[in-house]
Amino acid sequence: MTVEVIPGPVPVGTSEDDLAACTDILLENVFAHTPEGLAFAVRVSLRASGGAWLVVSDEGPGFADPDAARRGMSTGGSTGLGLDIARRIAETSGGSLTVGRSATGGGSVTAGLGPPAGSAQPDRRHRRARPHLTRGRRAAGDAGLPDDPPPWAAAANQGPRRERPLR
Repeated sequence: MTVEVIPGPVPVGTSEDDLAACTDILLENVFAHTPEGLAFAVRVSLRASGGAWLVVSDEGPGFADPDAARRGMSTGGSTGLGLDIARRIAETSGGSLTVGRSATGGGSVTAGLGPPAGSAQPDRRHRRARPHLTRGRRAAGDAGLPDDPPPWAAAANQGPRRERPLR
């Protein structure tokens, strides 16, 4: 088991109970679907746009369906409601939930949790508006699109599965 959590408080735009439920759901999936003895990791980091990244990955069989967080879509012998609830918590906070492959080929779930309501957003010069480049396209911060993946996301979500934010 690997745990990487940044020191100090990490303010997010969800209640303490919802944060605990989201974390519990992601860990329960590891325990329910990963064979005993295989490694798993939990990582928490700050999002550049405020809020936090919560990534739970394992060395298990991974997800058979890239849309595993859609209600009732589980192919792993469960109802699939847990990931749907975690997705709703992440989206309600202003973030997103993505399902992919870990660096070892297992499953990886990344919950991007938005910042608390009313919190000041950090100044991001490289994100300044350039209308001629963004006209007709969704901005990176729009609903459900991860805008600043954690540094390990590229390695943690490699694999043949097509990855996309879940809605």
